[in-house]
Amino acid sequence: MSAAPFIEINDLHYTYLRGTPLEVTALKGVDMAIYKGEAVGIIGRTGAGKSTLVQHFNGLIRPRQPERVRIGGEDMSNTRLDIRRIRQQVGLVFQDPQQQLFERLVGDDIAFGPKKLGMEQEERRERVKWAMEMVGLNFEAFKDRYTFSLSGGEMRKAALAGVLALRPEVLILDESTTGVDPRGRKELIGRLLALHREHGLTLVFVSPNMEEVAELVERIYVMDDGRVVMSGTTREVFSQPGELLGHGLNVPQVTQVAHGLLTRGIGLDRIPVTVEEGVEELWKTSNS
Repeated sequence: MSAAPFIEINDLHYTYLRGTPLEVTALKGVDMAIYKGEAVGIIGRTGAGKSTLVQHFNGLIRPRQPERVRIGGEDMSNTRLDIRRIRQQVGLVFQDPQQQLFERLVGDDIAFGPKKLGMEQEERRERVKWAMEMVGLNFEAFKDRYTFSLSGGEMRKAALAGVLALRPEVLILDESTTGVDPRGRKELIGRLLALHREHGLTLVFVSPNMEEVAELVERIYVMDDGRVVMSGTTREVFSQPGELLGHGLNVPQVTQVAHGLLTRGIGLDRIPVTVEEGVEELWKTSNS
């Protein structure tokens, strides 16, 4: 882990429609630090401010005050900042893939970013092929498909591939696995973990699925009403089910079961947060 955060948020506030009768304050003094090579989860109930926050990470929303958001050491309030360079470093995949897909053919859509960077055709083709393989879309089968003939899950994969084709240093997934079938979701999580572990890709994962969060991330920030209300390692956060429930959230099902066993006097060496850990703990308990 590097000494300085790659994404640094300091007392960040944000209000939509400021000065109008429809004014809504989405962020109320958020502090956050994400280091290169980490996998970090951001969780919270609907309306907690998660999407507004992560849109600050690649400049879709710019802070009004200086030094509130720094990405790779750059002050995101600086109007002279090359925002295209930031968006190449920090890729954001939206919850709704139709916000990102626009080209007629899948291959052309995924190639759009590399083309904008001035890559030669052969290099673009290799980038597109690699990105499609990373998300589980067969290159030959899908490159000439009409983009909007894809299923919802396939669209999500295509949108993710379009971001990966830029080879970002940080990948932000804003509920991007929602709508993918269980088998496809498990495969996608596995591929993201491989990119994180083998290539050092920094992951920022926003998801309502606690099982996915537990499997994918090492640290968690919990948001509620525009603020960070909890933070810590995945195990530390999920070891506090009562506090999470107070913020409208739950813990993974295996963690719920473990807490239930503890209340019945069945001791565990640790509170599991994934199914694999749960099986291991139950095996040790049954053989002790």
